[in-house]
Amino acid sequence: MAERVITQGFNGGAISVKKGDTLKLELPENPTTGYRWAVGPQDTKVLALTGDEYEGAGGAVGGGGLRIFRFSAKGSGRTSLQCRLSRSWQAGPARGLFSVHIDVK
Repeated sequence: MAERVITQGFNGGAISVKKGDTLKLELPENPTTGYRWAVGPQDTKVLALTGDEYEGAGGAVGGGGLRIFRFSAKGSGRTSLQCRLSRSWQAGPARGLFSVHIDVK
């Protein structure tokens, strides 16, 4: 059981992991602006969200950090992992989008 870390550099790409592996997604976020990353729907039989936390970069008050999502590769198959950076109370286009295709073997 391995942990695979992915960042914004994987946006638009595809990765393969093994069943039982953990996938750690790190995306830059500054929650003081009201913008937060949210995970979209994915096939939970293939990939299940197991954690959601914010880790500040340390530094000035109001500074940014990382939104960290953890997923468990539950079963063989393919799914897309999509995240949206937006303010929950505002309609309209997202400020940022992240998408990666996951193949669990």
